[in-house]
Amino acid sequence: MAGFGQTVKAQQEIEKVVDEVVSKPTNSKDPYAALRAEQESMSHIIKTHSFAGIFGFDGTAKSAIVLDAFNKDETKIDDSVLHAVDFDNGVGMLNSAIYDNPNVISWNPWKMGNKDRTAYDYPGTHQRVMDIMKYIISEVEKGVTVWGVLVSGLDSWLEICTNNMRIIDLGLAKDGIDAADNRGAGEAKRVERQSDWAIRNTRFHQLTALSRSLVRAGVRVFWETHLRATNFSYGKETDTTSWMPEWEKKTNNYLPTIIWMEQEEHYDDDGVLTKTEYKARFKKCKTNPALQDQARTVFVTRPNGQPEWFGLSELYDGSL
Repeated sequence: MAGFGQTVKAQQEIEKVVDEVVSKPTNSKDPYAALRAEQESMSHIIKTHSFAGIFGFDGTAKSAIVLDAFNKDETKIDDSVLHAVDFDNGVGMLNSAIYDNPNVISWNPWKMGNKDRTAYDYPGTHQRVMDIMKYIISEVEKGVTVWGVLVSGLDSWLEICTNNMRIIDLGLAKDGIDAADNRGAGEAKRVERQSDWAIRNTRFHQLTALSRSLVRAGVRVFWETHLRATNFSYGKETDTTSWMPEWEKKTNNYLPTIIWMEQEEHYDDDGVLTKTEYKARFKKCKTNPALQDQARTVFVTRPNGQPEWFGLSELYDGSL
């Protein structure tokens, strides 16, 4: 498996060759000389790339499988780091409680508001997330060994983009409280045109563009989010409730790998709980069709016994 240091070195060699071609006087009228030189310099194939979405209910080991993969990956370069854009601080707490690995960097993406009415400055938070991602990209370009980036709590990012659409782009609300009032009560107004939601989606996928830049550089990127009900109703029909990841609806198209974290309870013949099994199911895996719809047990707990942790080796053994 190619290391990230090799990827950066190869990219620097490409840029050097291209610069030499561009700066060298030539009688050639070929307008694509620089691109031809770049293509000829592409002797490497990045094999550490991975862009995965992970979703499930709270407490189903979504962030845990990524932290575990980072700590278990014996092929990673020394001093490699895992950055976490940690909306719910779950990654920071988990790392502190179990691994205490100083190379796991938990970023607080929230920018606090200046007024008591709202806790968060949503426009400032959006910009802060962009700045954190651009900073990580700049570190990668300098040759810092970034093993991966985990965006934990992507549903919060969706909320931020929705609020900013209403506050900044459409002027329908003055702050987060107004933006959250979808009834259009008081001074707030509804989003009147379906086309206006394209603004929210564009804001959301600015993060996609920055994530893809990291993936192209050989950095693993993981997006973690919760589930939301799509057709919930009370009564007998609750058993048929449909669940989907809490992210922008086109996100599925951008992610080559999607993993659903499931929780399954096991009972004996007397109806007594014997164990709870947590599984990772590959709902989508374009880079390895053999993993499609496959499930792996990552964690088992028992009422009267020690828990067993297995993790998800596919996140670090090259399977993706």
